[in-house]
Amino acid sequence: MMASAAFKYWNPLDTAAVPKTLSDLGLYTNIATLPIAQKKLDTNFFHFDVGSPLWSDNAHKTRWVMLKNRNKANGAGSIKYDEKNDYWGYPDSAVFVKLFAIDTNGTDTLSRVLWETRVLLNKKDTIDEKGTTSDRWYGYSYKWNADQKDGKLVNLSRGSDDSIRVWPNGIGAGKTSMMKKWHFPSTYECERCHQVNSSETDSTHGRAVLGFFTAQLNHAHPDQTPTVNQLEYFFTKKVLTGTKSVWDATTTPRWHAVDDSVGVTVDARARAYVAANCSGCHGRRGIEKGAAMGVDLNYDFHNMESQMEFRNRPTSWAFTLDDTANKPVYYPKNDPANADHVEDLVIEPALVVPGYPHRSVILFRQTQRNTEPGNYDIIRNQMPPLATFEVNTPAVNLLTRWIKEMPAQLIHTAIRASYRQALKGPVIRGGLVILSGDLSSPLKVAVKLTGIDGRTMELRPISRTTYALPAGLPKGVYIIRVGEKSFTRYMF
Repeated sequence: MMASAAFKYWNPLDTAAVPKTLSDLGLYTNIATLPIAQKKLDTNFFHFDVGSPLWSDNAHKTRWVMLKNRNKANGAGSIKYDEKNDYWGYPDSAVFVKLFAIDTNGTDTLSRVLWETRVLLNKKDTIDEKGTTSDRWYGYSYKWNADQKDGKLVNLSRGSDDSIRVWPNGIGAGKTSMMKKWHFPSTYECERCHQVNSSETDSTHGRAVLGFFTAQLNHAHPDQTPTVNQLEYFFTKKVLTGTKSVWDATTTPRWHAVDDSVGVTVDARARAYVAANCSGCHGRRGIEKGAAMGVDLNYDFHNMESQMEFRNRPTSWAFTLDDTANKPVYYPKNDPANADHVEDLVIEPALVVPGYPHRSVILFRQTQRNTEPGNYDIIRNQMPPLATFEVNTPAVNLLTRWIKEMPAQLIHTAIRASYRQALKGPVIRGGLVILSGDLSSPLKVAVKLTGIDGRTMELRPISRTTYALPAGLPKGVYIIRVGEKSFTRYMF
């Protein structure tokens, strides 16, 4: 048998040069002759797995990485790993590949169909006159042919839509089928999530490769015997270079899947799901649009920083709280009594209302789906907003239990209009609370931390804008108060 050629690189700026088929791409060896279960990638690709996968309508996903100059002297062609801050520096022409496959007959793997292969290619672009370079990631989607012997590149500007008939509960008497909808993304759509504005080592910018970082990789490699941690394995293969450590569950962040229930708490699994499915956009390292919407779901730093906004209503704006299904809570950010015009009111979501899952917006968004592939005009409540048409029922059940088991919030502090200092929500970094915003005049008010049990403690100032959290603070839900202003709730 004649093996296919090695992986073919191209200039992403030349759209005409993009390989039109998987066989032209040289990604798979013997692509047309090997059966589905035996199709192999170019030997320079390294297989990896993630702890908490992004939901993709129950498709089976397999992931690989390849570096063009991996064996280059001094590790110049490797991914630079910085353990301290969990930053990653990617070399030019780094390639990530993800295969999507669908079981058409229940869980019978013999009914598995190769459906889509996505390729993410990095190109260093010069961004200023000083020669500073920036990562730019280009995404390409290939749809597998019905004969499973090759795949074709979908339209780069529009992507493509298709569906496949599946029997979720298996083929048999009385068993029903459904048409599984699917959208193959365009290059632009890939870039919406896989974008970095400047450098991957800049904490003010996004994480372009959503599944390749410490918390996601801190597990045993899926196909190595004897067992070896994936991070350790990638160091031995020169995929990673930089600060090396010993990775375990206690000293290094580790995310777990929704169904990884053996010895893993509901809290750990739920947080990992939110992190993998939400913080890629809604977090300090999220994409520009998501982060600008003010939803802070940070859970991706090496130090296990897990800041989540828990919003609650002030006592002066009363509503009856119950756990009515599909009735998420939205409330005015500013006091209606002090608004000169209706348009001055800012409506904010109660992302998590502890004890009330069905009033929590974060759960509601997980239950909403757009059923028209490619029609982004009608996406309003769905989260994640792209590439999913089916509700992740196990995740919804997990988040419901997670929120329901949280102690119900009993503290409601009014935001008095007399306190006008323009502060942004505090940021927690390690053991510090950092304030930002309009701080031109000295801050002469106390900064306090209030727990759900009503106990309040004043934080020790390090500087005018930095305050120290008490040592040994128990994990739980807290309110940070600056003077008479009560900010979002934090769980850590």
